[in-house]
Amino acid sequence: MRELIYVSTAKLRQLVPDLPKRPRGLRDVEAEVTTPVGGVKVGKAARPAEPGLAAAVAGLEASPRAPKWFAEPGLRPGQWVHFEAPMAYGEIGGSVVFLDVDEAVDGYPTGGRLRLLLHGSRDHLVGALPGAERDMDPGHHSLWVRFVQILMELDEPDRAEAAEHPRFLARMVDSLDALADRLQPRFTAAWAAGYARITAVVPVDECTILAATPLYVEHVAPPD
Repeated sequence: MRELIYVSTAKLRQLVPDLPKRPRGLRDVEAEVTTPVGGVKVGKAARPAEPGLAAAVAGLEASPRAPKWFAEPGLRPGQWVHFEAPMAYGEIGGSVVFLDVDEAVDGYPTGGRLRLLLHGSRDHLVGALPGAERDMDPGHHSLWVRFVQILMELDEPDRAEAAEHPRFLARMVDSLDALADRLQPRFTAAWAAGYARITAVVPVDECTILAATPLYVEHVAPPD
């Protein structure tokens, strides 16, 4: 049984333009991706919560834009990645943000050196947020809401506002600790996997922040 957390219907319709609106018309496709720490499998038994997901994954894997492993060097904005990481998540003013642990742990040797930060619309959550993570404290709202807006603009190259992004990315780096303090991924992170499209790659003194907007995120078992 799959335990989906997030599925972007907007991205599904970009990847599968003829996606039917009714679940009974779903394509019957199965795809499996092998990652350095295990396999991620999208099965045939599509449910209403994941219409067309298998077809979207299979299409991506067969395309010239096939996802790369998120920890590979040289990744650029606009590329697709698949990931598997211990992550915590919470809401920021109508958006949802996933953040990985900031230290190396079993099965996750890049922790701390590479920070994985996923952002998307709360409307694409499949289930409810964890009770303690329904929203950020008001004092953190304005900065992080603007941060999410800038990342969304980076995902739309024709937006003039994207030209301002270095200033806001600098503010993001300065405030990453605030998000970690709220989500406490060291204590609340659970293993998750999925596909995402990179919106920013931000090098800082001791690590690189990889920001991306997900196609889907699901709970998975820790790697062997």
